[in-house]
Amino acid sequence: MFREDFCTVCGDCLIWCPYIEIGEEESKKEFQKLINGKPSRIVSECVSCMGCNEICPEKANPFSLIVKRQEEQNEAARFEKAKINMEGAYSMPSEIQKGAEDGPVIDICTVYPIIPGLFEGVLFEGATFIKGGDYFCGIGFYHIGMPSRVEKNAASVVKNVSQTGAKEVICYHDDCYTLFKAIAPELGIKVPFRPVSWPEFLYRRLKALEDRIHPIDKAVAYQRPCSSRYTPDKDAYVDDIFDLIGARKPSRSYEKTQSLCCGGSIVPRNWEAANQIKHKNLEDATAAGAEIIVTLCPLCFANLRKRAPEHNLSVMAISDLCRAALGEVKIE
Repeated sequence: MFREDFCTVCGDCLIWCPYIEIGEEESKKEFQKLINGKPSRIVSECVSCMGCNEICPEKANPFSLIVKRQEEQNEAARFEKAKINMEGAYSMPSEIQKGAEDGPVIDICTVYPIIPGLFEGVLFEGATFIKGGDYFCGIGFYHIGMPSRVEKNAASVVKNVSQTGAKEVICYHDDCYTLFKAIAPELGIKVPFRPVSWPEFLYRRLKALEDRIHPIDKAVAYQRPCSSRYTPDKDAYVDDIFDLIGARKPSRSYEKTQSLCCGGSIVPRNWEAANQIKHKNLEDATAAGAEIIVTLCPLCFANLRKRAPEHNLSVMAISDLCRAALGEVKIE
């Protein structure tokens, strides 16, 4: 939630934004308009990358205010198809695929069909998978300016997941990790299990299988998802994975806090702008010397895979990169 008591109206969050052209004085004026609930161009121009929350020097959560104003001004009316798809996700059949009693419990939400065959191999031996509408985190609603939908369903999602009885729940979708790690506690919802990010889980499994690893010896760029703005703690595990599997991570202009989004949230707003962002992102990876770009979010994978070959890049899910180091999949 927005912390007005923390905000100094410095304008830094908007000045930083790589998607909105704005100067210092105007940024201060526009943000004050947002605080006062007055019309501001920021409401329609924000692409919902969530980055301003991480950038804010006072940790006032400016994105929370922007997305609230988007809902008040019915920005979601521009994204009817996305809204229908996400509302439909709550109705997806739910299922618990039981694994070993002592195996990990992995929440694969409703996004698991995006990358077929992803959960095969030794990394996932003995795992229990929970999936479907009962476990839909709904964080995607932030991308279309509907935060109330997340708030309305957060408690029931936490309850549904907690009914597995698991002490730890691995979150395949980074949005789910964000819900359990950041959003639910912010809403005063107790999370009775420890959420584990996908990179932490993969690193732990790889560490246990270290004697099977064959170094990748490839230059690999990392595509950081938007929801990592809420949970940057897991970035260290990505670095640890790269070190463990012998992947070189070239220094990029667009990484960590300066990361560009995959363009997916921009497509319904402005297709051409989204296309430019995708190419800009991939060009940066190539310029840094990367041969592969790995994604943590399956939607990032879907949004970048068509254009990556134009930049001589392969796109891989980070778990498949790990499986390549174990000799289970080939790097194309």
